[in-house]
Amino acid sequence: MMTMTGVAAAEGERTPMIGAAVTYSEAGERQAALVGGELELVWWSGRFGLGAEAAARRAVDDDSARSLALAGSARVLVADWLWPSLLEPRDVEVGIELQLIGERTWWSRDVSSDAFGVGAAFRMRGGSDWELSSLLAESRLFVRVMRSTGAPSDVVARTADAMPAAMSGMFAQPDHAITVMVGLGAAFGAGTRNYLDRFRLHMFDMSRE
Repeated sequence: MMTMTGVAAAEGERTPMIGAAVTYSEAGERQAALVGGELELVWWSGRFGLGAEAAARRAVDDDSARSLALAGSARVLVADWLWPSLLEPRDVEVGIELQLIGERTWWSRDVSSDAFGVGAAFRMRGGSDWELSSLLAESRLFVRVMRSTGAPSDVVARTADAMPAAMSGMFAQPDHAITVMVGLGAAFGAGTRNYLDRFRLHMFDMSRE
């Protein structure tokens, strides 16, 4: 019989978690699709974390529409538990994070915008396959909803707008956009020995049958 056991909290980390992600965004009412990559550095203290992020994105249908973004985020681990792994004889930590995000985006030298939003992340974390290593590995699925203000909404909109210029002015949208972002990521860091012990390989246990 399999049961959820124990409590695994972020205070077991010994270094900041450094991660990378691939993201896909639907931006604005005209559904311009953006793809890109992101790097983030997150420092946790207990269940609370602060993150710094950098991202590069481009429009799927218009290679000239590109952006660079810097963001900061505050995070809280609202739930976590240990769960038996389906692939290995070890447990993994499953956690759910909530996030508040502020982002500054540059579409060109003269076009920039600010965005604020909320996010949620589902993460699975485990120890290294090398028993003497202090490495922590983490996979993440995250969703964010951001509201931006400024001219970039016009830049993004052009990637999905086929109307002539004279008509597009008649149907101009407010100077803001809602972006929904879905991404997959991975993060790595080092953990304390007591924290890593929970991820070690365990002997066959009849109670897990």
